[in-house]
Amino acid sequence: MRLATSGSIPRLDISLPVAALVPLREEWAALRFGADGRAINPVSGEPTDAIRLVEGRHRSPGARYETVIRTPRMSADPDQVRALEAELLDRPDIDWTEYHRRRAELSTPTGEVDESISGFTVRSDDARALAVTFADPKDRWSVDVDVEHGRIPRVLLTARADATSLIQDEGAPRWLARRVGGTATGTATIDLSTIERRGGGTLAEGSGRVKLLRGEGAATVTPSVSAWDVDASVDLHGKGLGRLALRLLGKRLRRSFDEGAAAYWSSIPGTVASGRAFLVQVQQVVDGEGGLATVLHRTFWESGYDQHLATTYGLE
Repeated sequence: MRLATSGSIPRLDISLPVAALVPLREEWAALRFGADGRAINPVSGEPTDAIRLVEGRHRSPGARYETVIRTPRMSADPDQVRALEAELLDRPDIDWTEYHRRRAELSTPTGEVDESISGFTVRSDDARALAVTFADPKDRWSVDVDVEHGRIPRVLLTARADATSLIQDEGAPRWLARRVGGTATGTATIDLSTIERRGGGTLAEGSGRVKLLRGEGAATVTPSVSAWDVDASVDLHGKGLGRLALRLLGKRLRRSFDEGAAAYWSSIPGTVASGRAFLVQVQQVVDGEGGLATVLHRTFWESGYDQHLATTYGLE
């Protein structure tokens, strides 16, 4: 079964995010850690538990880290959410940008904070590339990420997952999880430089498989003065019950894919307009605060700096 879509994305000036790559790598390289593994805030000199060096030496092969992400818990009135969904999600031309904006407006902080801990291990880190592995603490999945440095990077991904366990976690019976699960594997290459390369090329390509299904897909981009023209497709193949499932669910899968793709392309103008406005704001901040490296450094390490930026530049 082949699923395909194509569309055009108005071009954005990406010079600012591209310029941020060098100071971001410098911030990573400059990290220092205390005896307890916690990173030392270079502004205050105090340890922070946002990132910890759990094992090894910073940036050396085998160095293992943990990061802590704290997110304010939000709550929304269920009746208001249902009313919003009834208003917007039944439209044939769903405006996902409007939906997510208005959905966020309905949410208010509860005063509680959700905390999640994730870990990664450095496999190599030098002037040519950064290679890290993200892994589930329960060893149900892992993803190798290799970032080849350049003005615009090239990213290679290799993933493995215990599909049986993941399917069981979703409430499926054990016998069914074992029958259709097994070990899932996948690889992908994302060459971001194609968005600037004359003639374009393959922006992303990848493949993956589980016990009864396999698939491969690719997306190509052709740049012009005003847009990026994108063509993408996915080919799905099954064996045994997987082949039967594709036959039985093929129409539903195709309809779901086509509806999702249509919604995505219809949301592009609003997303690009928001992106342009955001980049203009960020450029104003960079110009007013002494450069991109300074803004990034102070944002990471200076308490209250984000509020200073919001007040000074009217950021939302």
